[in-house]
Amino acid sequence: MPDPHDDLRAIVDEVRRVTTLPPAGALRGRSDRRRRRRAAVTGVGLAVLVAAVGATVLRARVDDTTPTAGPAGVTSPPAVPSSLAPTQTSPSQTSPAGPQDILGGRRQVRIVVPGLAGAALASGPDDDRVRATAGPGVDDRALWVLRPAGKAFRIVAANPAGAGQVCMTVVHDAAPGSVRARACDPTAATQLFIIDRVADGSYSILQGRRYVQVVDGTFALVPDLPEALTTTYEFEDRGPSGP
Repeated sequence: MPDPHDDLRAIVDEVRRVTTLPPAGALRGRSDRRRRRRAAVTGVGLAVLVAAVGATVLRARVDDTTPTAGPAGVTSPPAVPSSLAPTQTSPSQTSPAGPQDILGGRRQVRIVVPGLAGAALASGPDDDRVRATAGPGVDDRALWVLRPAGKAFRIVAANPAGAGQVCMTVVHDAAPGSVRARACDPTAATQLFIIDRVADGSYSILQGRRYVQVVDGTFALVPDLPEALTTTYEFEDRGPSGP
């Protein structure tokens, strides 16, 4: 019959064998190998993390600088900082002068007589008498500026021949009088005209109690005709006036 002590001894020897710690050198070697594995795994993880961050930053930069596709495949240019964007200046457009500019003395005008083939009021080439003239070479003598003077106007030559200003002036000489281009005189009532718009959009010119009108045949401008209004005028804009 087997001895039970032998069985117990065998069990104790097996337990001792299983639970016996390896030598210190072996344990140290195992620990070193674990640290190296952890370091290697950590290094790989950091490398993967850096690569991922770098890819994200690069993608963001590419997204900022890559043109954006617009409708129908049209590609929009990249945004330009406002500080570097070129200044766009819209071309200035000069709107046509209105009555407020013409009657405010800010424009040169031709005073045209409707129905006379474009004839305009101009001083004579050899005298100072004002007539409705439609010939060539009269442009310099047919430009006027309507200068407000209270409720009236002075009709001032835009291009005077001399140094001083020249105004239309009513002269009560031989009937029915005449209109002359003479030196402006701030005290002369004969240089003040009332200008009113009539129903057809043209203008009447009144001096004193009579309308200034054109005489048939000579086309002279006269101030003392006894009949009612027969001549009206249109103002053709010819650009800004001087000071």
